[in-house]
Amino acid sequence: MNIIEQIDLNFKLHAVALPKECNLMQVFSTDNINYIDSGLEADTFNVIHLEKTDSISKNELEKILNFYENRLRKVCIWIESSKLNTKTEHIFSQLSIGESGINKGMYSSQLDKIRDVEDCFNIYQVDNKQDIIDHAFVIANNWDPFDINILHYYDRTSTIILTNKNNLLFNYKEDNVIVGVIELFIEKENPKNAGIYNLSVMKENRRKGIGSKLIQHAMKVAHQKGVELLLLQASDYSANLFLKEGFKVQGEFIEFCKK
Repeated sequence: MNIIEQIDLNFKLHAVALPKECNLMQVFSTDNINYIDSGLEADTFNVIHLEKTDSISKNELEKILNFYENRLRKVCIWIESSKLNTKTEHIFSQLSIGESGINKGMYSSQLDKIRDVEDCFNIYQVDNKQDIIDHAFVIANNWDPFDINILHYYDRTSTIILTNKNNLLFNYKEDNVIVGVIELFIEKENPKNAGIYNLSVMKENRRKGIGSKLIQHAMKVAHQKGVELLLLQASDYSANLFLKEGFKVQGEFIEFCKK
């Protein structure tokens, strides 16, 4: 499996990890598509992940879209760029699906170099529900407008987060206020691979090096836990932070939604 395929797989595994353990959410899959119903209206956690596109059909995708529409849910569709073939583009056009964003695939296999970085005592791993809600609040603040559904999602999955060993959430506290967060997701079946998700810093606290410290902390914890390969998808803004920490760009991942 090449790096792009591993980034795509980690994204899928992370997307389903909490919903499949939550009785308020549902995870489904076909031969070509994985999709999640978070039980929430916004598309933030209602994800359609296109895994295979050679044999996908208009009827297959339309049926899944109707599943969300019948439940008054919005949904986002994610696809690795090389899988966006002519057939898939035609299906998207027929179903009025348009591009809404692009993330860079990124990776690092040089985690041993992080050993010399000093510990940051502002950062700690969440260990109670209030920590999780504070974590969610920072992520929600990075959306415009503020996304209340993120708070609901983390509220519903808080017990699962506190009892599993794969979704590790970290908060950055400054003056007794949580101003930055990051998540390290370690694959259960292949713990040598892990993903970084939801790097977020409050707008008024940016350009202080907090994002870099959070990345370094996640890398250090990953190395301590035996992770050999870190994977992620990044926006143009956050990609620059990861590049500074030695991550390399590999592939693109495109988000689509109903027009």
